[in-house]
Amino acid sequence: MNKIDKEWYRYLKALSKIPRDDNFDKYCVNNIKGIKNYMEGTVWSELHKLGYVNSNLYTTQIVTEKGMEQLRIFEDMHRKDMTLIVSVIAITISIFAFIKSMGWI
Repeated sequence: MNKIDKEWYRYLKALSKIPRDDNFDKYCVNNIKGIKNYMEGTVWSELHKLGYVNSNLYTTQIVTEKGMEQLRIFEDMHRKDMTLIVSVIAITISIFAFIKSMGWI
């Protein structure tokens, strides 16, 4: 996952957790800094322009269906990245254990 994908993933993941029901006003008061960071700036503009987020107050979610699909793609990419990292660590440990068992260390 590249830098842009990581940033978009972070924004979409955070925005998808914001409730848009009766608790929205209470949530905004308690988390004004967190919401403000995600609802302005260039990333917000790009996500809004591409149709991944919606700023209309009358919708039930900030992240649109298209945005949720993109979030699923990012989560799959993140899972594959983590699987690759864990696999490399496991192979490294196995090689180290093999070398140690052979008495070379």
